[in-house]
Amino acid sequence: MTPYELLDLALSLSNRIDTHWTLFISVHLALIGGIIYVDRPLVRNEKFAAIIIYSGFALVNYFMMKNQALFLGSIYQQIFQMKEQACCLDNSVIEYVVGLHEWDSAAKTLTSILATHIVMYIILMLSIFYDRVLPKNKGSKKSMKIK
Repeated sequence: MTPYELLDLALSLSNRIDTHWTLFISVHLALIGGIIYVDRPLVRNEKFAAIIIYSGFALVNYFMMKNQALFLGSIYQQIFQMKEQACCLDNSVIEYVVGLHEWDSAAKTLTSILATHIVMYIILMLSIFYDRVLPKNKGSKKSMKIK
């Protein structure tokens, strides 16, 4: 493959990773919002179903993102190996990708994917386990009567 084909593949793969981040964030906003705004606490069966379904989603999403990040890292490595070829000398884009490879961006991406998934898993599990009806604020009734 030429460096330009590899760059095209890297950009395409980066878009897929961005799409998975978008899905990951959207699912979490929906779940946390749903837990907060439901007027009643989840019953045991609902909690169990939520844990199973979310755990499945989190695992699939994590492994898909991890594999895509590893693949992107291998593309960067391939471009890095081509940096001395005539086609790649004095090419700013190639130099940028070589810099990403030298900075070990693939490992940093994997670390951020893992850390984000773990933190969000903990937050969601705590939200599911400790879901309860919040007491009504008595001060809000008084302020409404005054108006």
